[in-house]
Amino acid sequence: MKFRFVPLWSLLIVLVLLPACSTTRPVAGEETERVRLYQAKSNQWAPVNAWSLEGRLSISNETDGGSGQFRWKNGNDGIQMDFHGALGRGAWKLNADEEGAELALADGTVHRAASIDRLVRQQVGWEIPVENLSWWVRGLAMPGRFQKREIDGEGNLIRLQQDDWTIEYGKYRVFAGIALPVKLTAYREKWKVKLAIRSWDLAGTVVDNG
Repeated sequence: MKFRFVPLWSLLIVLVLLPACSTTRPVAGEETERVRLYQAKSNQWAPVNAWSLEGRLSISNETDGGSGQFRWKNGNDGIQMDFHGALGRGAWKLNADEEGAELALADGTVHRAASIDRLVRQQVGWEIPVENLSWWVRGLAMPGRFQKREIDGEGNLIRLQQDDWTIEYGKYRVFAGIALPVKLTAYREKWKVKLAIRSWDLAGTVVDNG
């Protein structure tokens, strides 16, 4: 009987690969469970139209930047945003519905545009996807395609790449059975948006982040 010599390096490769192969299925199963939890949360949270939040907004684009207090109210009749001190422009209010968007500045001037994103871009100079943010701020990807997402063991988004923006979630807090973001950062190229949410209001019930 002849024995065939097996190089030592071949045995080492087999020993290294065996543990990796044995852990592949549990990792895949864990990811499936995380996606399931996220989808359950999305199904619960996405249909909720009446919500509002208060906190602090910070925006920068490498050459200019600033921050201010803001309040964001969303309802069946549209979106309302109030800013105070944002980027040194003083107080201003932004309203939007199916008919268009309106921006009222502190000096009394009023500007209008067909969409909220266009109005903000034209009058404030922000290259910020406000419509997308209405999903991201709730810890949800906007319906449609996304480049990448990372979900934690509780089914919460911790990192999302969508429409060439990257959104990173720093902290959640559970309210009424839903984990709500209280800290997040969104950035794309030179633009960076930071939100520190102080309180959430769902159907008249407020949760304060302290």
